[in-house]
Amino acid sequence: MKNTLIHLNSSPYASLACKEGLDLALVLATFEQPVDLCLSGAAMALLTDNQNPTTEQGKNLHKLLAGLEFYDIENIFIEKHQSWLSDQPTWQGVQQLDEAEWQTMFSQYQQVFRF
Repeated sequence: MKNTLIHLNSSPYASLACKEGLDLALVLATFEQPVDLCLSGAAMALLTDNQNPTTEQGKNLHKLLAGLEFYDIENIFIEKHQSWLSDQPTWQGVQQLDEAEWQTMFSQYQQVFRF
């Protein structure tokens, strides 16, 4: 069985990339494939609470985060140095990794998809 990491680094509402990454994670998990998520760059905005996307931006992707545990997606990683997270109300289900852990994480998966 292959372990899959989905790396989200696109803005959650600027394009469909972030939503497509989350959809892929849910599909893989539905078929009982082990999948983890990591977020960096503009995708970090997905973690902030009180999102109110417009109709053109689509669904509120932040609400999907609470349901990930029902798909057995329990590992959501971010880099530890994201200092702006402490200033914002954010979703707390993430694991913060230091720079060395972040770098070695990518080599631990057989498949890495980047959105």
